[in-house]
Amino acid sequence: MDQKLKQRLEEESNYPSNLKEEMWAKIESQLENGSPFLADSIEGKLNNREQPQGKRRKRTMTIIKATTGLTAAVIAIAAFLALPPGEAFMKSVQNWFAPEKKIEVEVEGNKEETNGQVHVNEESRYAIYYDKERYKLIQQDGKDVITTIEPLPEPYPQVSLTIEQDVDALPEKLAADIAGKLTDQFAEVRDIEKVSEPVKGYRIHAINGHDRLSEVITVYVTSNERQGSFILTMNYFLEAAEGHGARFTQTLEQFKVLAEE
Repeated sequence: MDQKLKQRLEEESNYPSNLKEEMWAKIESQLENGSPFLADSIEGKLNNREQPQGKRRKRTMTIIKATTGLTAAVIAIAAFLALPPGEAFMKSVQNWFAPEKKIEVEVEGNKEETNGQVHVNEESRYAIYYDKERYKLIQQDGKDVITTIEPLPEPYPQVSLTIEQDVDALPEKLAADIAGKLTDQFAEVRDIEKVSEPVKGYRIHAINGHDRLSEVITVYVTSNERQGSFILTMNYFLEAAEGHGARFTQTLEQFKVLAEE
């Protein structure tokens, strides 16, 4: 988890790499020695190093610019280390993901920008952005469900993207089990595909007929990076394949499994 935090901070930092490496060396030294984490001492040591006279003024200006961001980083790490492990993990995760962000999607051949709303599931340890102007996220039977803000009128089938976790089954076996169950429910179930997009894992696709309102289901099974799997189920209808179907697929590109602390 310390390495994950280090990587994230480095991605967001603009100060010189030698300062970042020195800061992390100080932090890791304190962690290994079990000594109290002192943000002031780390920043002070970086600012007060011996400098050659001819380069001191230039170096001082660099330090002033760098330490504005450095101070925030050190304080954030100090707060992280002061919290109980689980609480520290979730607070750091929530800081990594902006509450909202612009996401470009392509629907029916046209590109558009949507307003993505983040959802972080603490228990299942994943995060995802979804289009907050078209969809809402609700909990049903212990599952997270992204669906239209307002139910679709009759006779349209409802559309949804459901996220659930099986902590005991690995993706390959679970995909085979799901495909077997869909065979009893759908007229056409395609062969399981191994995929790398929108998530890495397995894809099962099934359809009930070829009418514009025929029910369609696409299931992705991906590792939870432990001993289980996430099941990501897209429900829509044939006419909505290039609309809701495309939007849900691109929503899954924003799905991130969170590492253990």
